[in-house]
Amino acid sequence: MSDQHVDLVAIMTPAPGKSERMKEELLKFSKMVHEKEPETLRYHLHQEEGGDFVLIERYLNQRAFENHMTSPDFQNLMKLGAEEQLLSKPPELKKLTPIGGYESK
Repeated sequence: MSDQHVDLVAIMTPAPGKSERMKEELLKFSKMVHEKEPETLRYHLHQEEGGDFVLIERYLNQRAFENHMTSPDFQNLMKLGAEEQLLSKPPELKKLTPIGGYESK
């Protein structure tokens, strides 16, 4: 198993009329990730103007990412999203490989 960080972007498209409800749940979930997942190093929630939610995530390693995806809290969020039809399509995950740039000066 790799010890390299796992970086990804998750894009979630709210169903019509569900943006505020989705935002509410994603903010709650983000707080939970901060409190319960010490190996989640970055979990930034953004929203495109009037549109998709974009999560910029970094995990300590592949195991930490898998733990996040299989956690009961994540599974509950996905279940809630399905029950309330919060998404217009399945979340899109894009795993990233750093090739340059910097994080801070």
